[in-house]
Amino acid sequence: MIRTVVLASLLLAGCSPTDKPDPVASPTKASDLRAVSACRYLADALKENVLPPFKDAGAANHAAYSTDPDIRAAGERLGPAAKEVGDIYFRKDPAIDTGPADLRLAEARQGMLAACTKVFGEPPWEFAQEPTPTPSS
Repeated sequence: MIRTVVLASLLLAGCSPTDKPDPVASPTKASDLRAVSACRYLADALKENVLPPFKDAGAANHAAYSTDPDIRAAGERLGPAAKEVGDIYFRKDPAIDTGPADLRLAEARQGMLAACTKVFGEPPWEFAQEPTPTPSS
């Protein structure tokens, strides 16, 4: 019985492909939920443009887990810029010049927008649209 099991496992091992290539990350699609979430947060941040920049921080957080390297890199730039502007906002110190931090945030947003556009095309993206209300009966 043991001999049969060993022989069967050896035969099956010889029949199955043992040197399969490692799975490679596929190009980013709308199925990359982290990229979709990052770009949705970015669209909200650009539309609302309120302080503190929580939506930008959310976009950066989701981008960190995206399979797309451009979106991930853009999120790595957006996160610190959003944090800096948020820190300044919460300090409420009128002596602080917010211009340089605001500029860094705008540039980081632009980079994230470029990465999202490269992957999903020109905005508005279908996944970032508000659903149209359906009349209730």
